[in-house]
Amino acid sequence: MIDHTNLVTKTIALFLPRGHEQSARITAGAAMSAGEHPHITLLEWPYDDSQPDFDYDFSEIEFDGAIIWAYNESPWAKRLLQMGIPVVNCGSNWIRQGVPSVAFDWETLQDDLIEKFSSLGREHAAIVSHNLGNDPFKTAWLNRLIERLNENKISTEFFIAPGLPSEERQRMFKPAQEAEIIKFLEELPHPSAVYCDDDYLAALMCRVARDLKFRIPQDIAVMGFGNYTISRVASPAISSIEIHGQMIGRQAFQMVRERLESPEAEFPQVQQVRLEFIERDTFRFELVKDAVVAQVNRIIEREACQGINVDELARRLGVSRNTLNRRFQQEYGITPGKKIRAIRVQQAKQMLVNSDHSVTKVAELCGFPEPANFVNFFRREVGQTPNEYRNSAQQNDS
Repeated sequence: MIDHTNLVTKTIALFLPRGHEQSARITAGAAMSAGEHPHITLLEWPYDDSQPDFDYDFSEIEFDGAIIWAYNESPWAKRLLQMGIPVVNCGSNWIRQGVPSVAFDWETLQDDLIEKFSSLGREHAAIVSHNLGNDPFKTAWLNRLIERLNENKISTEFFIAPGLPSEERQRMFKPAQEAEIIKFLEELPHPSAVYCDDDYLAALMCRVARDLKFRIPQDIAVMGFGNYTISRVASPAISSIEIHGQMIGRQAFQMVRERLESPEAEFPQVQQVRLEFIERDTFRFELVKDAVVAQVNRIIEREACQGINVDELARRLGVSRNTLNRRFQQEYGITPGKKIRAIRVQQAKQMLVNSDHSVTKVAELCGFPEPANFVNFFRREVGQTPNEYRNSAQQNDS
């Protein structure tokens, strides 16, 4: 146990885009770690990423280290890096400049995306992104992804979506005005698979495609990035890539803290975080012919952690439990009960690792009013108690 009473108080500033869901996740992760180190204070100083000329006046702020999420061309980030204080970036675009970073394993992600696209069995694909002029790292990565997809006999094109990421939520309500996206989707061969590097962009693509009477995923399969709220509440629900923002925040805090407390020590420049594919309605590998079963699956994905069970599903759909089990297993290869349990386990694991919720709170959020029932369920499914799983995960990350 560290004695914090003799440590000098330090302040870590968080310079993250205002209103971005990933910023909130990073902040939450950093705050969880800060709670374990009372001599360190967090200072939130968000910026507006829709204004390319935005700049900070650092003379107004007093801080000892910083966690940032910024593009290479941000003038304030360049000045911050020249101040001689510990700075950690939450992304990959500063790695080549030698800036300590918490980054995704981009090579593994590229391998996994190629595997996912190949498994879908389609000859045509598209990569959709925003203007990448200020992010040469991502530009090179996306270009290499397109090259590799083409090498795998998947004819792939690149489409730069108009507008700014911050505008997409409002644009969801005016799909008929998206002339460039409409033209792109009308000219895209069917069936195709589309990867969007942001969930809100994926949601906008799906909205426009549906207005054009294209079927998702039959005509166009869509995958987003981020596993943001929109991916879960959109109709159809969007397959996405979970980026574990809270874990990024925790690791970024740890990297800054270590450099503040031991400025002469040598530390790894890059910490990688895992990515996880979340398969939903827009990027299925097998199309479900049974409409009732497809509806049951959507209900399970929405309500598994709200206490839904197979008997209630059968009553809602007007079929017997045995009939539902048989038809669901014919389509998905597992029973609806097993699908419910798998989602609950996945949700519990994520919260145990990426939050500081008590086991009682995790139980509640996974649909278990009684914590003892949750502990027994988790031990039966995972082979460890929730606390044992949390402790082992923290040891692996340290």
